[in-house]
Amino acid sequence: MTRMNNETDHSRSPDLHVAPARGGRAGQGRMMILAALWAALLFMPGCKRYSDIAEAPPAPAVQTLATGGFLDASGEPLDDAALAGMLSLAGYVLVGESHPSACDHEAQARVIELMASAGAAPAVGLEMVSVDRQPSLELFNKGILGVDQLEAELDWGRTWGYPFEVYRPIFEAARRHNLPLFALNAPRDIARKVGKTGLKGLTIQERLGLPSKIIPVSKEQEKALRQVFDAHPFGSVKDQEAAWKRFVTVQALWDTTMARRAVEARVETRRPVVIIAGSGHVERGWGIGLRLASFDPAAGRLLIMPWRGGDKPDPADAQVFFHCPEVKRPRLGLTLETVEQGIRVVAVADGSRAEAAGIRPGDVLVRAQGSEVRELKDLHAATLKAQGEDGLLRLDILRGGEPATITITLPVPGQGS
Repeated sequence: MTRMNNETDHSRSPDLHVAPARGGRAGQGRMMILAALWAALLFMPGCKRYSDIAEAPPAPAVQTLATGGFLDASGEPLDDAALAGMLSLAGYVLVGESHPSACDHEAQARVIELMASAGAAPAVGLEMVSVDRQPSLELFNKGILGVDQLEAELDWGRTWGYPFEVYRPIFEAARRHNLPLFALNAPRDIARKVGKTGLKGLTIQERLGLPSKIIPVSKEQEKALRQVFDAHPFGSVKDQEAAWKRFVTVQALWDTTMARRAVEARVETRRPVVIIAGSGHVERGWGIGLRLASFDPAAGRLLIMPWRGGDKPDPADAQVFFHCPEVKRPRLGLTLETVEQGIRVVAVADGSRAEAAGIRPGDVLVRAQGSEVRELKDLHAATLKAQGEDGLLRLDILRGGEPATITITLPVPGQGS
């Protein structure tokens, strides 16, 4: 049983410089630390910005840059020609994201468009699609399926959860330029099993499609992950240490699998590969980049990360940044834990939206916006869906074993939490 609180995409490339990993600077626009911890402990894709865990003096502010604009590691704006020149040198272009940010995905699509227009049409690798779903992407690659059919074919709402529509620009860019799509991630059930039993617990059948060797996290990444993990202790010391081992093992599984699949895509298509992934897999070259350096050391790697505005970006994070303001997410004021029936409320913050709506400790959330809630990711997806509809989050709960319905009024997007 995992407890969490809801208040909260090392090497040198031969062609492109990747800054050595070092102590993190406060990130540009804080990501939700606990959201990343939930994801890791529930064995869903973990995309925590490691640079968000340490404090450092702020860098000088960057001159005003339009939303969606690109800048280099020194904070200077990049025009399309300069960016296209950098993209054309890379065998792998890793573009980070915050999953619910439509702006981030538009910037990712822009990278794809620039490469295609510059004569370096890439293959596109997707963290959000697991390798067992590649046959569905092949139907798209062959022109049998269009963008509108992909959401249902991939069972997107269940397997990923973040709105398909915010990712649409990526798929439309791939269709316009006839670019092949590749699933990158380890299957969801396999990642869960590894988290419970370790790699040795997998059967031969379950190992199919995974790298023969999982490259462990680097010392620098492990130190950063440990700080995040230790900031949110739970259970006994023994339980916490077991959870820590699962935490880093699954992180290594994700990053190694995605890197290996990206190399396979490059070999198969003889194209550069754009890797679309959460920022935690991209920044500082600690995640996917580290494994690419091992699997395909001769290929250049270009890291591109979101920049939320304000202080200059940290050049250790990436070589290129794009400006997208931070996405504001509603904070419901709940401390939650996963149980067999769904998600149980452990505590409700005084004065929170959840308290105003009538949520009580002990309530078990079983459905949200009409969809079953088994993991915190399901609740997060339902909250995003509600924000995009009428701003009312409808929860079906069990209270003392009896069913009830609660409606929480969410903040208007852009007006804070």
